[in-house]
Amino acid sequence: MCGLVGVVGTDDSAYEAFVGLMNLQHRGQDGAGILTVDTKRSQFSMQKGSGLIENVFSERSFRALRGPAAIGHTRYATIGRRDPNLLQPFLDSNAGIAIAHNGNIVNCYQVREELIEKHKHVHFGSESDSEVILQLICTYLGNEPPKDNDQLFSAIGYAMAELVGSYAVVGIQKNCSLFAFRDPNGIRPLYFGKRDETNFAFASETVALDYLGYTEIDEVKPGEAVIITIDGKVFRKHLLQKSISPCMFEWVYFARVESQMGNTAVYKARFDLGLILAEEIKRRGIEADVVLPIPETSRIAAGAMAEALDLPFRELLIKNRYVNRTFILDDQAARQEAIKRKLFPIAAEIQGKRCLVVDDSIVRGNTAKQIVKLIKQAGAKDVTLVSTCPPIANPCYYGIDFPSPDELVANERTEEQIAEELGADRVVYQSLDGLKKALGQKSLCTGCLTKTYPTDVSHGTQFEEMRNLDRSKQLSETM
Repeated sequence: MCGLVGVVGTDDSAYEAFVGLMNLQHRGQDGAGILTVDTKRSQFSMQKGSGLIENVFSERSFRALRGPAAIGHTRYATIGRRDPNLLQPFLDSNAGIAIAHNGNIVNCYQVREELIEKHKHVHFGSESDSEVILQLICTYLGNEPPKDNDQLFSAIGYAMAELVGSYAVVGIQKNCSLFAFRDPNGIRPLYFGKRDETNFAFASETVALDYLGYTEIDEVKPGEAVIITIDGKVFRKHLLQKSISPCMFEWVYFARVESQMGNTAVYKARFDLGLILAEEIKRRGIEADVVLPIPETSRIAAGAMAEALDLPFRELLIKNRYVNRTFILDDQAARQEAIKRKLFPIAAEIQGKRCLVVDDSIVRGNTAKQIVKLIKQAGAKDVTLVSTCPPIANPCYYGIDFPSPDELVANERTEEQIAEELGADRVVYQSLDGLKKALGQKSLCTGCLTKTYPTDVSHGTQFEEMRNLDRSKQLSETM
């Protein structure tokens, strides 16, 4: 999961990309990059660095990053976490094309090997699946700039036919045209907006476009490619659509609450998740004295649940705002250490209470286990852990970092066994039907819930092996 921005038609393109990325920082904390193209000097300029966006760029950066078009990326890593060579955007100078990518290519290792075998000149500088996408496009173009939009559309269509997995891509050409495309199942989100006749932008979420003042916002459709020229001409083409299967986790956890995903606002989806769960609490006859959200993502659902149950809503787990999102930290040990520093309970308000503790989801169980322990140590009489998401029992191969079922607390466990593992008195999960109702989508990617995926995932075991190998290397480096 990463954040993407593309801007064209303004002399402040790099700064706008920076501001857009700041509104997408929640999508990745490992590093960031911005690339611009200057028509006057006919050259690309790029700056990339590890860490948070505000630490990567400075005022001096924007004096060097000149030009009327820019693309930006904030990275959430799943492979090669500490390798600076994996920071995006990626650039092919011969073809005059750069791209930034959000998602995972399930068959990336196979495609990489085939490219190296068929095209002896192809060399990869990293293990990134994003570089595989770029090389597919560039080899189709003969490693030269596209002659026209039709040729670029054809190159993107060729790449789509070869790739299996999830991808939202923004790109830039040396002639300052922006382009973007989305995988044929629409798993990863991508939007574009218009501010006036010449100013356009792409972004992973609508909140970034709203903040930048782009009012006419539309979704890049599954399997669609869009090209926007420097003079404001827009070309759209559907290349290869297979389904409409956006990732349910965008609404549940990843997206900013101000964003609109598909035809449903993230705020409304989370509120409705809480209302639906309240009905389940009533049906089971569970009694409680107070509803506590686990900051930040579950706050809206917990508030809705409290209203529906006529219970007090209390924020009694206080978050240290200087600790990053624990779900997207490097590894298990890093997450557990961050959780200890992230939250602290107000014990006087918890003592002797029956607590409904609401989380957006329970994935590995790290956060939930630590929080249940904290609440019980604070004197809670009874703890019911409530998840707005159904049990996540299967791997994700599409850009969220749980490619191994062994990591998942719900894998091959019942609710009672999960509650025992986490130290809670009971666990209540959202139902699959309840999730679909709240999100209001005709279809979704729910592979991690149901083990039914929108693409072939036969190459997923290779991805899991590579991810585990990467983690082993990191562990050995720290010992």
